[in-house]
Amino acid sequence: MSTLIPPQPDTLEKLSYVLSSSQREKVLGSILANPKNPAQIAKDTSLHLPHVSRALTQLTKAGLVTSLSPNGRGRLYAVTPLGQSVHEELGNMRGDRLVAPLARGSHFRNYHHFLVKNYGKKTADEFFHRMGVDPRKIDAGGWYPLRTIVHVADRIDAEFGDGTGEIVRRMLREEALNFASIRRYAAIVLPFKYLAEMMPAAYHREFNHGRLEVEVHGRRALVKNYDWISSPSRCMAWLGTYEGSLMAAGYKHVTVKKVACILKGDPYCGYVLEW
Repeated sequence: MSTLIPPQPDTLEKLSYVLSSSQREKVLGSILANPKNPAQIAKDTSLHLPHVSRALTQLTKAGLVTSLSPNGRGRLYAVTPLGQSVHEELGNMRGDRLVAPLARGSHFRNYHHFLVKNYGKKTADEFFHRMGVDPRKIDAGGWYPLRTIVHVADRIDAEFGDGTGEIVRRMLREEALNFASIRRYAAIVLPFKYLAEMMPAAYHREFNHGRLEVEVHGRRALVKNYDWISSPSRCMAWLGTYEGSLMAAGYKHVTVKKVACILKGDPYCGYVLEW
C-alpha cells in the first residue's frame, strides 16, 4: 500500500462534508479551474439553478468557496485555498474510480476510544491530530476516506504495537460491539448461523464500496471480503472484528482463520469462522 500523507484536520472534516452531497461535489469541481456565476455552474453541472444556489451557500459557509463580486444574479464564485486542498484530496482518494471508497466515522471513533482506554486521552488525541483527524469533530455516522482510516490502523500498529498487527486485531475485537451495525444484529436472539447471513447488510452500513459474501455450513462460515483497499493491519482488523462479533453474539469459544488475501493475489480476503 502506498504511503499516505495524512490531510490536515480541517481538510478531512470538509472532505467528509463535500462527499456527503453529490451536488456540493459537482459545484466545487465546476469552479475549480476558474470562477463562474450560478447560471454557468448550472449549465456545467446539469444541476437546477436552485440546487446550485443552495450548494454555493453551503460551500461558502464551510469556507470552501468565496464570492468575488457583489450581490446579484451575475455574482462570481471561486474556490478558496481550503477548497482547493479538499478537491485535491478527493482526487487522491478516488484515483480512477467513479466512487471514492469511504467508511463510516465509527471506525475513527472506536479507534480513538481504544487508545483512550489503554493509553490515556492525551496520547490518543495527540496521535489523532498527527493523523489529520480532530477527535472532537468525528461524526460516527459520517463518511470518511477509507484510505485514511486504513492508514490510521497501520500507524496504530506501528506506534503502539509490535508490527504484527495483533494490537489492531485486539482493538477491533474489543470495539466490535461499539459499531452500531454489529450491535444491531448481535441484539437479535438467533443462532449465529442466521446472523451470519445478515452480515452483508451490516457491511454496507459501514462501507460504500465492495461487498461481502457469506457461506454457512453448520457451525462454520466462510466470509469473503471483496474490499477495494487493504493492508496487513486491515486484515488483522477483520480477524478481530469477526472474533468480536461472535463474542458479542454470546459465543465464548470461537476460531477465526484467514484463508485467502487480496494482497497475495486472491480475488477476495477469506475468513473461516467456527463457533
